[in-house]
Amino acid sequence: MRRSARALLLGAAAVVALGCRSSGDQVERALHARELDLLEAREELDHCRAVNQDLQTELQALHGDPATCPPGGCDKPASLAYPVHTLTLGRQTGGRDSDGTGGDDSLQVVVEPRDADNQAVKVPGTLVVQALEITTTGVKRPLSSWHISEDELRRSYRSGLLTTGYVLVLPWKIFPSTEKVRVVAQLRTADGRVFEADKDVTIRVVPAAKRPAPVPMPMPVDEPLLPPPHPIDPTPDQGPDLKPPPSDHAMSKAAWLLPATRLPTASAQILRPVTTSSQKLP
Repeated sequence: MRRSARALLLGAAAVVALGCRSSGDQVERALHARELDLLEAREELDHCRAVNQDLQTELQALHGDPATCPPGGCDKPASLAYPVHTLTLGRQTGGRDSDGTGGDDSLQVVVEPRDADNQAVKVPGTLVVQALEITTTGVKRPLSSWHISEDELRRSYRSGLLTTGYVLVLPWKIFPSTEKVRVVAQLRTADGRVFEADKDVTIRVVPAAKRPAPVPMPMPVDEPLLPPPHPIDPTPDQGPDLKPPPSDHAMSKAAWLLPATRLPTASAQILRPVTTSSQKLP
């Protein structure tokens, strides 16, 4: 009886110990998960603070500092000074397979304007992206170029833990035939400054059989032909009415076209004195 009681007590103690150990492990796992959540929340809070600061700076650059404006408001905006110091292409810049046919049918570009603290900031502006194919001999041939307006660039901004910047998915205008492609991005801010960044990426070439057929150029619409001109009746001559010469005068054709003139008579002729060499004029 005593042995059985001891065995029961030992079993109960083991069960209690195992239960305490399992509950302790669960508590430790829960605490670890809460610590990870707290770290993520703090990182997200720091990021939101940085974005808020950037937006305040952008607002002050566009509309002026409210503290220095008169009660009626600022009539003219302050100078457009944006906190951009460098331009960087993100790590996710490269080829993208949008339709799953095997091969990158578009180019994904992640543009990150950065301030003096190397933090990604959001600034208004326009963007020009160029893609150049790098051949085996190192020659760079232009493939495609895209012009992104200010409104399109503003809508492409993404803010997250992995990517913060402008994320653009650009379909190829001309498919590359090599795996090496150089991407060049040029950002022009609203205050007129220009920033440029480039990066060499490796893509998966789309087979020629799977490439979409090129879109044919639209043919010009044939304009309707003008109707043929109508014949115009000849207008009568508006010149002077000339009468033919009389038939009893033998005159040339050119003579009767001129107006008739009368020669002076002999009595109307002026007689001049004839002088000799021996006579002297007074």
